[in-house]
Amino acid sequence: SICSTQVSTTMACVSFLYTQSDRNEAESLKDLLQAQLGAVADVKSTAEMIADDEDVRDKLTSSNCVVLIVSRQASSLIQNNQQENEDEPLLFDGSLISEIFTAEHGRLVIVFFSNQDENDWIPPGFDRNKIFHFRDGEIQHGSPTLDQLVDCIGGFLF
Repeated sequence: SICSTQVSTTMACVSFLYTQSDRNEAESLKDLLQAQLGAVADVKSTAEMIADDEDVRDKLTSSNCVVLIVSRQASSLIQNNQQENEDEPLLFDGSLISEIFTAEHGRLVIVFFSNQDENDWIPPGFDRNKIFHFRDGEIQHGSPTLDQLVDCIGGFLF
């Protein structure tokens, strides 16, 4: 509808990227972020971009902030420039993420749900203050890690 388009142009956009293997935790975190940022930003997954007929590349390059869930699988797909083809449409494109964010990672924020490993994909020169680790049970309101993540994302929106 025309209304929603007009609203979204004034709203900031936070893109939210995750593989299907991280989906449950990622969607829980995304819902929490949307609840906290709802007045100022639209938090969108790749699936939602595709459902809204938006070009994923355009959205990733124009978003105020991009949250990437990094896991073994995500790292492998990005490092090998592979796409996660479990189902159409294409929800996680490692080559696109690598292409956009290896050099231009200023708007990128990285989240881990598992322990970080030296093989995990982090762009060279990435600001470590933009890496967040959620342990089991921390994806909930009132979690200090969530508050820090919201503050970090907010820095890109205001």
